[in-house]
Amino acid sequence: MGQRYSRQTVLPEIGIDGQMALARARVLVVGAGGLGAPALLYLAAAGIGLKSADGYLGVIDNDTVDLSNLQRQILFTEADQGKNKADTASNRLQSLNSDCDLRVFNTRLSAENVLDIFSQFDIIIDGSDNFDTKYLINDAAVKLGLPVVYGSILGFEGQASVFWAQQGPCYRCLYPTPPLTHVPNCAEAGTLGGIAGMVGSIQAVKACKLALGYTHCATLGLEPLIGQLFLADAHNWETRSLSIPKRHDCPVCSIPPEDIQMPDTSAPHCASTTHADMALNDLQGLFESGIPFTLVDVREAHEWATGHLEGALHIPLGRLLTAPEVLDELNRTEPVVIYCQHGIRSLNAMRYLREHGFDAFNLLVDWSQLHG
Repeated sequence: MGQRYSRQTVLPEIGIDGQMALARARVLVVGAGGLGAPALLYLAAAGIGLKSADGYLGVIDNDTVDLSNLQRQILFTEADQGKNKADTASNRLQSLNSDCDLRVFNTRLSAENVLDIFSQFDIIIDGSDNFDTKYLINDAAVKLGLPVVYGSILGFEGQASVFWAQQGPCYRCLYPTPPLTHVPNCAEAGTLGGIAGMVGSIQAVKACKLALGYTHCATLGLEPLIGQLFLADAHNWETRSLSIPKRHDCPVCSIPPEDIQMPDTSAPHCASTTHADMALNDLQGLFESGIPFTLVDVREAHEWATGHLEGALHIPLGRLLTAPEVLDELNRTEPVVIYCQHGIRSLNAMRYLREHGFDAFNLLVDWSQLHG
Protein backbone atom coordinates (compact mmCIF):
# COMPACT_ATOMS: atom_id res chain seq x y z
CA MET A 1 0.00 0.00 0.00
CA GLY A 2 3.04 2.24 0.42
CA GLN A 3 3.13 5.97 1.09
CA ARG A 4 -0.32 6.85 -0.24
CA TYR A 5 -2.23 5.25 2.65
CA SER A 6 0.49 5.53 5.29
CA ARG A 7 -1.59 7.83 7.51
CA GLN A 8 -4.19 5.05 7.68
CA THR A 9 -2.02 1.95 7.85
CA VAL A 10 -0.11 3.41 10.80
CA LEU A 11 -3.34 3.26 12.80
CA PRO A 12 -3.42 0.05 14.86
CA GLU A 13 -7.15 -0.30 14.12
CA ILE A 14 -6.42 -0.48 10.38
CA GLY A 15 -2.90 -1.58 9.49
CA ILE A 16 -2.07 -3.33 6.22
CA ASP A 17 -4.80 -5.96 6.63
CA GLY A 18 -7.43 -3.30 7.25
CA GLN A 19 -6.27 -1.29 4.27
CA MET A 20 -6.66 -4.37 2.09
CA ALA A 21 -10.20 -4.79 3.43
CA LEU A 22 -10.96 -1.20 2.35
CA ALA A 23 -9.52 -1.93 -1.07
CA ARG A 24 -11.70 -5.04 -1.47
CA ALA A 25 -14.88 -3.20 -0.42
CA ARG A 26 -17.77 -2.72 -2.83
CA VAL A 27 -19.61 0.43 -1.80
CA LEU A 28 -22.48 2.19 -3.60
CA VAL A 29 -23.32 5.84 -2.97
CA VAL A 30 -26.91 6.72 -3.89
CA GLY A 31 -26.85 10.34 -4.97
CA ALA A 32 -23.87 12.54 -5.85
CA GLY A 33 -25.35 15.57 -4.10
CA GLY A 34 -24.66 17.34 -0.84
CA LEU A 35 -24.07 14.13 1.14
CA GLY A 36 -22.78 11.93 -1.65
CA ALA A 37 -20.14 14.39 -2.86
CA PRO A 38 -18.02 14.53 0.32
CA ALA A 39 -18.65 10.84 1.01
CA LEU A 40 -17.37 9.86 -2.44
CA LEU A 41 -14.29 12.04 -2.13
CA TYR A 42 -13.26 10.57 1.21
CA LEU A 43 -14.04 7.01 0.14
CA ALA A 44 -11.93 7.27 -3.01
CA ALA A 45 -9.13 8.99 -1.11
CA ALA A 46 -9.20 6.26 1.56
CA GLY A 47 -8.68 3.56 -1.07
CA ILE A 48 -12.15 2.06 -1.08
CA GLY A 49 -12.80 -0.22 -4.06
CA LEU A 50 -9.45 -0.61 -5.79
CA LYS A 51 -8.99 -2.40 -9.13
CA SER A 52 -5.96 -4.23 -7.77
CA ALA A 53 -8.09 -5.83 -5.03
CA ASP A 54 -11.25 -6.52 -7.08
CA GLY A 55 -13.20 -3.91 -5.14
CA TYR A 56 -15.14 -1.03 -6.58
CA LEU A 57 -16.91 2.20 -5.68
CA GLY A 58 -20.27 2.95 -7.28
CA VAL A 59 -22.38 6.06 -7.70
CA ILE A 60 -25.95 6.35 -8.99
CA ASP A 61 -27.48 9.67 -10.00
CA ASN A 62 -29.34 10.81 -13.12
CA ASP A 63 -29.41 14.52 -12.25
CA THR A 64 -27.29 17.25 -13.86
CA VAL A 65 -25.07 19.83 -12.18
CA ASP A 66 -26.76 23.16 -11.47
CA LEU A 67 -25.21 26.42 -10.26
CA SER A 68 -27.15 26.15 -6.99
CA ASN A 69 -25.45 22.79 -6.29
CA LEU A 70 -21.97 24.28 -6.02
CA GLN A 71 -22.56 25.71 -2.55
CA ARG A 72 -22.38 22.21 -1.03
CA GLN A 73 -21.72 19.60 -3.74
CA ILE A 74 -17.95 19.91 -3.65
CA LEU A 75 -17.24 17.36 -6.36
CA PHE A 76 -18.25 19.86 -9.03
CA THR A 77 -17.02 23.16 -10.50
CA GLU A 78 -18.63 25.95 -12.50
CA ALA A 79 -17.44 24.29 -15.69
CA ASP A 80 -19.53 21.20 -14.85
CA GLN A 81 -22.91 22.96 -15.11
CA GLY A 82 -25.33 20.96 -17.25
CA LYS A 83 -23.24 17.77 -17.06
CA ASN A 84 -24.47 14.50 -15.58
CA LYS A 85 -23.53 14.25 -11.91
CA ALA A 86 -22.60 10.57 -11.87
CA ASP A 87 -20.31 10.81 -14.92
CA THR A 88 -18.73 14.04 -13.69
CA ALA A 89 -18.22 12.61 -10.22
CA SER A 90 -16.51 9.56 -11.70
CA ASN A 91 -14.10 11.71 -13.71
CA ARG A 92 -13.22 13.79 -10.66
CA LEU A 93 -12.70 10.73 -8.45
CA GLN A 94 -10.58 9.04 -11.12
CA SER A 95 -8.25 12.05 -11.06
CA LEU A 96 -8.06 11.77 -7.27
CA ASN A 97 -7.33 8.03 -7.20
CA SER A 98 -6.69 6.35 -10.54
CA ASP A 99 -6.58 2.87 -8.95
CA CYS A 100 -10.19 3.20 -7.79
CA ASP A 101 -12.59 1.08 -9.85
CA LEU A 102 -15.59 3.35 -10.37
CA ARG A 103 -18.98 1.96 -11.38
CA VAL A 104 -21.36 4.61 -12.74
CA PHE A 105 -25.15 4.29 -12.92
CA ASN A 106 -26.53 7.21 -14.86
CA THR A 107 -30.13 6.39 -14.02
CA ARG A 108 -32.84 6.97 -11.46
CA LEU A 109 -33.09 4.37 -8.71
CA SER A 110 -36.43 2.61 -9.00
CA ALA A 111 -38.32 -0.45 -7.85
CA GLU A 112 -37.46 -2.06 -11.19
CA ASN A 113 -33.65 -1.70 -10.98
CA VAL A 114 -32.80 -1.41 -7.28
CA LEU A 115 -32.33 -5.11 -6.53
CA ASP A 116 -30.17 -5.69 -9.59
CA ILE A 117 -27.95 -2.71 -8.76
CA PHE A 118 -27.72 -3.28 -4.99
CA SER A 119 -26.88 -6.97 -5.41
CA GLN A 120 -23.52 -5.91 -6.89
CA PHE A 121 -22.45 -4.18 -3.65
CA ASP A 122 -21.75 -4.93 0.02
CA ILE A 123 -22.46 -1.51 1.56
CA ILE A 124 -25.01 1.16 0.57
CA ILE A 125 -24.63 4.86 1.43
CA ASP A 126 -27.90 6.78 1.39
CA GLY A 127 -27.21 10.25 -0.01
CA SER A 128 -30.78 10.78 -1.21
CA ASP A 129 -32.93 13.80 -0.35
CA ASN A 130 -36.47 12.40 -0.56
CA PHE A 131 -38.50 9.87 1.39
CA ASP A 132 -39.54 7.74 -1.58
CA THR A 133 -35.90 6.91 -2.27
CA LYS A 134 -35.02 6.39 1.38
CA TYR A 135 -37.77 3.81 1.83
CA LEU A 136 -36.82 2.11 -1.43
CA ILE A 137 -33.17 1.94 -0.33
CA ASN A 138 -34.16 0.51 3.04
CA ASP A 139 -36.52 -2.16 1.72
CA ALA A 140 -34.09 -3.36 -0.94
CA ALA A 141 -31.21 -3.46 1.54
CA VAL A 142 -33.24 -5.46 4.07
CA LYS A 143 -34.27 -7.91 1.37
CA LEU A 144 -30.63 -8.39 0.31
CA GLY A 145 -29.16 -8.30 3.83
CA LEU A 146 -27.09 -5.15 3.21
CA PRO A 147 -26.18 -2.35 5.65
CA VAL A 148 -27.31 1.20 4.82
CA VAL A 149 -25.26 4.18 5.98
CA TYR A 150 -27.98 6.80 6.45
CA GLY A 151 -27.62 10.57 6.41
CA SER A 152 -29.98 13.52 6.38
CA ILE A 153 -29.58 17.31 6.63
CA LEU A 154 -31.89 20.28 6.97
CA GLY A 155 -30.97 23.81 7.95
CA PHE A 156 -28.19 23.66 10.54
CA GLU A 157 -29.03 20.12 11.66
CA GLY A 158 -27.79 16.74 10.52
CA GLN A 159 -28.45 13.07 11.28
CA ALA A 160 -26.50 9.88 10.63
CA SER A 161 -26.93 6.20 11.42
CA VAL A 162 -26.33 2.69 10.14
CA PHE A 163 -29.45 0.62 9.46
CA TRP A 164 -28.73 -3.10 9.11
CA ALA A 165 -31.57 -5.50 9.79
CA GLN A 166 -29.17 -8.43 10.30
CA GLN A 167 -27.46 -6.66 13.20
CA GLY A 168 -30.10 -4.20 14.46
CA PRO A 169 -33.00 -2.02 13.33
CA CYS A 170 -33.81 -0.87 9.82
CA TYR A 171 -35.03 2.57 8.75
CA ARG A 172 -38.66 1.47 9.05
CA CYS A 173 -38.08 0.49 12.69
CA LEU A 174 -37.67 4.23 13.27
CA TYR A 175 -40.17 5.50 10.67
CA PRO A 176 -42.48 2.64 9.59
CA THR A 177 -44.24 4.64 6.87
CA PRO A 178 -43.58 7.82 4.87
CA PRO A 179 -44.73 11.09 6.47
CA LEU A 180 -48.35 12.06 5.97
CA THR A 181 -47.43 15.59 5.00
CA HIS A 182 -44.89 17.27 2.77
CA VAL A 183 -41.47 17.59 4.43
CA PRO A 184 -39.17 20.19 2.84
CA ASN A 185 -35.76 19.12 1.58
CA CYS A 186 -32.65 21.28 1.75
CA ALA A 187 -33.48 22.90 -1.61
CA GLU A 188 -36.72 24.21 -0.11
CA ALA A 189 -35.73 24.84 3.50
CA GLY A 190 -32.05 25.63 2.94
CA THR A 191 -28.86 24.38 4.53
CA LEU A 192 -25.30 25.52 5.08
CA GLY A 193 -22.89 23.69 2.78
CA GLY A 194 -20.64 22.60 5.61
CA ILE A 195 -23.50 20.70 7.26
CA ALA A 196 -23.68 18.44 4.21
CA GLY A 197 -19.90 18.05 4.36
CA MET A 198 -20.04 17.12 8.03
CA VAL A 199 -22.71 14.43 7.63
CA GLY A 200 -21.29 13.12 4.35
CA SER A 201 -17.89 12.74 6.01
CA ILE A 202 -19.47 10.85 8.91
CA GLN A 203 -21.10 8.53 6.38
CA ALA A 204 -17.73 7.91 4.71
CA VAL A 205 -16.14 7.00 8.05
CA LYS A 206 -19.02 4.68 8.92
CA ALA A 207 -18.73 2.96 5.56
CA CYS A 208 -14.99 2.45 6.12
CA LYS A 209 -15.73 0.89 9.52
CA LEU A 210 -18.22 -1.49 7.93
CA ALA A 211 -15.69 -2.36 5.22
CA LEU A 212 -13.20 -3.33 7.94
CA GLY A 213 -15.72 -5.92 9.12
CA TYR A 214 -18.35 -5.99 11.84
CA THR A 215 -16.41 -8.42 14.06
CA HIS A 216 -13.18 -6.47 13.54
CA CYS A 217 -14.86 -3.21 14.57
CA ALA A 218 -16.48 -4.75 17.63
CA THR A 219 -13.15 -6.19 18.78
CA LEU A 220 -11.34 -2.86 18.44
CA GLY A 221 -14.16 -0.67 19.74
CA LEU A 222 -14.91 0.94 16.38
CA GLU A 223 -18.66 1.36 16.90
CA PRO A 224 -20.31 1.52 13.45
CA LEU A 225 -23.40 3.34 14.86
CA ILE A 226 -25.81 0.46 14.27
CA GLY A 227 -29.01 1.08 16.21
CA GLN A 228 -27.96 4.62 17.13
CA LEU A 229 -29.20 7.85 15.56
CA PHE A 230 -26.53 10.56 15.78
CA LEU A 231 -27.87 14.12 15.72
CA ALA A 232 -25.88 17.33 15.48
CA ASP A 233 -27.13 20.91 15.66
CA ALA A 234 -24.61 23.45 14.38
CA HIS A 235 -26.51 26.33 15.98
CA ASN A 236 -24.80 25.55 19.27
CA TRP A 237 -22.83 22.38 18.37
CA GLU A 238 -25.04 20.25 20.50
CA THR A 239 -24.73 16.56 19.64
CA ARG A 240 -26.63 13.59 20.97
CA SER A 241 -27.19 9.96 20.14
CA LEU A 242 -30.55 8.21 20.39
CA SER A 243 -30.99 4.45 20.65
CA ILE A 244 -33.28 2.97 18.00
CA PRO A 245 -35.01 -0.23 19.12
CA LYS A 246 -35.61 -3.00 16.61
CA ARG A 247 -39.38 -3.30 16.18
CA HIS A 248 -40.87 -6.77 16.36
CA ASP A 249 -43.73 -5.48 14.20
CA CYS A 250 -41.60 -3.63 11.64
CA PRO A 251 -43.44 -3.75 8.29
CA VAL A 252 -40.25 -4.84 6.50
CA CYS A 253 -37.49 -6.36 8.64
CA SER A 254 -39.90 -8.48 10.71
CA ILE A 255 -41.03 -10.49 7.66
CA PRO A 256 -39.10 -13.05 5.57
CA PRO A 257 -36.87 -11.42 2.92
CA GLU A 258 -38.64 -13.27 0.12
CA ASP A 259 -41.92 -11.59 1.12
CA ILE A 260 -40.53 -8.05 0.96
CA GLN A 261 -41.95 -6.10 -1.98
CA MET A 262 -40.35 -2.96 -3.36
CA PRO A 263 -42.39 0.23 -2.81
CA ASP A 264 -43.73 1.96 -5.91
CA THR A 265 -41.77 5.14 -6.59
CA SER A 266 -43.13 5.77 -10.07
CA ALA A 267 -45.27 8.65 -8.82
CA PRO A 268 -44.48 11.29 -6.21
CA HIS A 269 -45.70 10.50 -2.73
CA CYS A 270 -49.02 12.23 -2.17
CA ALA A 271 -49.24 14.02 1.14
CA SER A 272 -52.31 13.88 3.27
CA THR A 273 -54.66 16.80 3.04
CA THR A 274 -54.38 17.09 6.83
CA HIS A 275 -52.51 20.30 7.64
CA ALA A 276 -49.68 19.27 9.97
CA ASP A 277 -47.94 22.61 10.63
CA MET A 278 -49.35 25.00 13.18
CA ALA A 279 -48.46 28.61 14.03
CA LEU A 280 -48.83 30.33 17.38
CA ASN A 281 -52.01 32.06 16.27
CA ASP A 282 -53.47 28.62 15.44
CA LEU A 283 -52.55 27.51 18.95
CA GLN A 284 -54.25 30.58 20.35
CA GLY A 285 -57.33 29.63 18.34
CA LEU A 286 -57.39 26.24 20.06
CA PHE A 287 -57.23 27.94 23.44
CA GLU A 288 -60.05 30.32 22.59
CA SER A 289 -62.27 27.61 21.09
CA GLY A 290 -62.02 25.49 24.22
CA ILE A 291 -60.91 22.41 22.24
CA PRO A 292 -58.84 20.19 24.57
CA PHE A 293 -55.33 19.36 23.37
CA THR A 294 -51.94 18.29 24.70
CA LEU A 295 -48.91 20.56 24.25
CA VAL A 296 -45.52 18.81 24.27
CA ASP A 297 -42.03 20.33 24.36
CA VAL A 298 -39.47 17.85 22.93
CA ARG A 299 -36.36 19.93 23.63
CA GLU A 300 -33.61 18.99 26.07
CA ALA A 301 -33.69 19.92 29.75
CA HIS A 302 -31.33 22.90 29.44
CA GLU A 303 -33.49 24.34 26.63
CA TRP A 304 -36.66 23.85 28.65
CA ALA A 305 -35.01 25.68 31.57
CA THR A 306 -34.41 28.79 29.46
CA GLY A 307 -38.15 29.15 28.82
CA HIS A 308 -41.11 27.16 27.57
CA LEU A 309 -44.76 27.58 26.62
CA GLU A 310 -47.20 27.59 29.50
CA GLY A 311 -49.01 24.31 30.03
CA ALA A 312 -46.57 22.20 27.98
CA LEU A 313 -45.43 18.71 28.96
CA HIS A 314 -41.67 18.21 28.80
CA ILE A 315 -40.83 15.00 26.92
CA PRO A 316 -37.39 15.18 25.22
CA LEU A 317 -37.35 13.65 21.74
CA GLY A 318 -34.96 10.89 22.76
CA ARG A 319 -37.31 9.68 25.48
CA LEU A 320 -40.35 9.95 23.22
CA LEU A 321 -38.76 7.79 20.50
CA THR A 322 -37.22 5.16 22.76
CA ALA A 323 -39.57 4.74 25.74
CA PRO A 324 -42.88 3.12 24.63
CA GLU A 325 -44.49 3.84 27.99
CA VAL A 326 -44.40 7.55 27.18
CA LEU A 327 -47.22 7.06 24.69
CA ASP A 328 -49.44 5.90 27.56
CA GLU A 329 -48.93 9.31 29.20
CA LEU A 330 -50.59 11.05 26.25
CA ASN A 331 -54.33 11.31 25.63
CA ARG A 332 -55.15 9.69 22.31
CA THR A 333 -58.54 11.43 22.20
CA GLU A 334 -56.96 14.90 22.03
CA PRO A 335 -54.77 16.57 19.38
CA VAL A 336 -51.10 16.60 20.36
CA VAL A 337 -49.20 19.78 19.50
CA ILE A 338 -45.40 19.43 19.56
CA TYR A 339 -42.71 22.09 19.45
CA CYS A 340 -38.91 22.39 19.76
CA GLN A 341 -36.31 25.07 19.06
CA HIS A 342 -36.18 25.05 15.26
CA GLY A 343 -39.00 22.75 14.14
CA ILE A 344 -36.88 19.75 13.12
CA ARG A 345 -37.15 17.61 16.26
CA SER A 346 -40.84 18.41 16.59
CA LEU A 347 -41.33 17.32 12.97
CA ASN A 348 -39.75 13.95 13.79
CA ALA A 349 -41.91 13.69 16.91
CA MET A 350 -45.07 14.52 14.94
CA ARG A 351 -44.33 11.81 12.39
CA TYR A 352 -43.63 9.27 15.14
CA LEU A 353 -46.86 10.06 16.99
CA ARG A 354 -48.95 9.94 13.81
CA GLU A 355 -47.50 6.54 13.03
CA HIS A 356 -48.77 5.45 16.46
CA GLY A 357 -52.30 6.71 15.92
CA PHE A 358 -52.14 10.20 17.42
CA ASP A 359 -53.61 13.32 15.81
CA ALA A 360 -50.31 15.23 16.04
CA PHE A 361 -49.27 18.69 14.81
CA ASN A 362 -45.95 20.46 14.49
CA LEU A 363 -45.99 23.89 16.13
CA LEU A 364 -43.58 26.34 14.48
CA VAL A 365 -42.38 28.75 17.16
CA ASP A 366 -40.58 32.03 16.43
CA TRP A 367 -38.60 32.29 19.67
CA SER A 368 -37.12 35.64 18.68
CA GLN A 369 -40.62 37.15 18.76
CA LEU A 370 -41.45 35.49 22.07
CA HIS A 371 -38.25 36.81 23.59
CA GLY A 372 -38.90 40.28 22.26
